[in-house]
Amino acid sequence: MRVLTASAALLLLLISASPVFGSAFSIFENGVRASGMGGAFVAIANDGSAIFYNPAGIAFQKGTRMQMDNLAVIGLFRFFPSDTPPGTIVPDKGYNLNVHPHMILVGSMYLTKEISPKLTFGFGIFAPFGLAANATNFKDSDPSNTKYVGRFAGSRAKLESFWIQPTVAYRITPNSVFAVGVALVHTHLLIEQSVVNPYGDAKDFGAKLASKIFPNADPDYAARVIARLLPEGRGRLAGTGNRLGFNAGYLWKNPKTKTSIGLMWRSAVRHHLSGKGSFAFTTGYPLEQYIGKDTIPNLFPAQPIKGSFTTPATYSVGIANSAFFKSTISFQFDMQDFHRFGNVPVNFSKNELNSNAGLPAELILPFSFRNSYIVRVGAERNMGEKNTLRLGYFFDRSPVQDKSVGPLFPDSTRNNLTIGASRLMGNKEFSFFYQAMWMLERTTNVAENNKFFTNGTYRNFVHLLGFQLRMRLGTATNPFDR
Repeated sequence: MRVLTASAALLLLLISASPVFGSAFSIFENGVRASGMGGAFVAIANDGSAIFYNPAGIAFQKGTRMQMDNLAVIGLFRFFPSDTPPGTIVPDKGYNLNVHPHMILVGSMYLTKEISPKLTFGFGIFAPFGLAANATNFKDSDPSNTKYVGRFAGSRAKLESFWIQPTVAYRITPNSVFAVGVALVHTHLLIEQSVVNPYGDAKDFGAKLASKIFPNADPDYAARVIARLLPEGRGRLAGTGNRLGFNAGYLWKNPKTKTSIGLMWRSAVRHHLSGKGSFAFTTGYPLEQYIGKDTIPNLFPAQPIKGSFTTPATYSVGIANSAFFKSTISFQFDMQDFHRFGNVPVNFSKNELNSNAGLPAELILPFSFRNSYIVRVGAERNMGEKNTLRLGYFFDRSPVQDKSVGPLFPDSTRNNLTIGASRLMGNKEFSFFYQAMWMLERTTNVAENNKFFTNGTYRNFVHLLGFQLRMRLGTATNPFDR
């Protein structure tokens, strides 16, 4: 009953959690013991998080085991624009791109059961991809010159992609295992941004009103004038979807040399989301008395929307050895084909039938990422029968190109240092890790982004802290074969 209660509590946490972006929006910290070693775990995979890192690892775990991990993320993201609209007031410490919440929680859960000497079953719930960015550090009543300058490129984003994955591992030989998992991938995406940018597409909206406001004037000139007098609006796009994802792993161990080699593949997933788009506008703007308060909102009706995007495939290879220094040393290389995350189309159902709508029938959100890679090294040492210490480092190359850097992806290449420890108590083990993420300072200067005012310098640092509880059911003596 206690196990069921703990599992139910964790599931509630998973449903409410908001992941934060790692490399763009990848989350590799889905296991506390693994994260303490810098994530260099694909050739070790000796706890429940093997379902995420390398599912073949569950075949070497005896009995029935349950594991729960929780990750807390505190991000410090600052933006100093290189150019601003006239009269803009930039905060002394730059714009804060993660105003609320200050701390974000991400949970995962794993269960493994040895069915026979050759067959092991596993089940996991985890989030390999997620995003939480929030630059909404203003109120509608604030003066416009104090609001976040890049709000027309985005002010808030939230992506949650949960993998609910049953897994089967088969022992080919006593030291060689292959595993495969099929996952239900549930995804929720939310994007908020200001609309009717006076330095961009507002001219197109102004053209729709030109004949009504200035019937005898040059249409192009009238559209430019109207663009500077339009109200500011806020758009909100939200959708959910369910797809299938696939995962496979291979693990080989040589007991004589105490060396192991691991391989892992997680499939790309094409997400098709359905949801709603809604818009709201300020009132009391100069044109309102001439065109009426409903004219602009009628151009942006709330309506059903559909969209699609692809999360990348992940490829990992690693090698580990425990023959020296009474420690386990692990090396790993990861690659993600983020080039799949290109242009994201959003289709507006009502706008397909209304040529006078403020937005087109299909809105294209351009991202055009590049592939990313991560190089990892980690070490683990047992300090007696009950205590374990860990240390790790990894270098993470950002997939976000300069033209895509902004409020939704204030990303850059980063260096990461991790430490961790475990304490065995009966049939339970308690673990923690801390990770310091130094993101390289990044300055962008892309001409096409000038109208969004997202060019400038990005300075970011992230703290990550994780806790884990794992237990082996039915035994209290040396439960994890340490």
